[in-house]
Amino acid sequence: MTERAPLWLDSGAREKPGQGRLFFTTDRYPLFYLQITKCGCTFLRNLIYYLDHDQEHPHGGRIHTFEDDFIKAALVPRSQLQQSPYMFTVVRDPMDRFLSLYFDKIANPHNTTDVKIKKNMFKNARLKRNPRNKLGIHQHNCVQMLRWLDSNMAGETRLKINPHWQRQSARIARAGDMGLRFVTLDGLNWQLPALLSPLIPDIATKMNVVKTRNTSPKPIAKSDVVTPEIEALVSEIYAEDAAHYTQVNSEWGVAPGNVA
Repeated sequence: MTERAPLWLDSGAREKPGQGRLFFTTDRYPLFYLQITKCGCTFLRNLIYYLDHDQEHPHGGRIHTFEDDFIKAALVPRSQLQQSPYMFTVVRDPMDRFLSLYFDKIANPHNTTDVKIKKNMFKNARLKRNPRNKLGIHQHNCVQMLRWLDSNMAGETRLKINPHWQRQSARIARAGDMGLRFVTLDGLNWQLPALLSPLIPDIATKMNVVKTRNTSPKPIAKSDVVTPEIEALVSEIYAEDAAHYTQVNSEWGVAPGNVA
């Protein structure tokens, strides 16, 4: 990714590259987006592209491979970042995020772009092949995978922690005291306009134009696949993420169990 200043930034205000590297911005609008994988990031990246180009990215489904089409806020002064009301990230229910990872990256037989991740997961977590989508095998694989993820994030495996299963809290912690605002993936359609409309009055309209989303194919309903053991493992491994997700919902006035 080419390191340059956004067009709205005064040349005299630029600083040496710093913590702003974490945030995507645009040439037109001084917004700052911290990406968390498996939290609507494909849609958000397509939206950010649309804000600058008035059209969708020609390869929206693979937008993460086109880093040079985006700008980071690396040269934006830290004080300006900290004072911005338009610095945000998107958080997600940890169970939904895990199941999205499992069904999209691991169990999806049509996924040919994450072959290495899938191969390593089947080998290291000792997952079973499941050509007939049997519920019991999916449940077995989820348990095995969660146990391995726990070991991986504890530094007990040879493989590095992958952003797709890294705790959301770990990513958020990198932003430090930058003053992040939070929206939930469940409430994105109304929370993001509430946050950004003072800067982009027609943000809701622009969001409706962007159609590209990375929707995970789930052959089995969440209510069927999640067992008490899976629930317990996710609750333990992603406890901080779950607590934060609940807090963000509360701040937006969303009652537990009513996240639509």
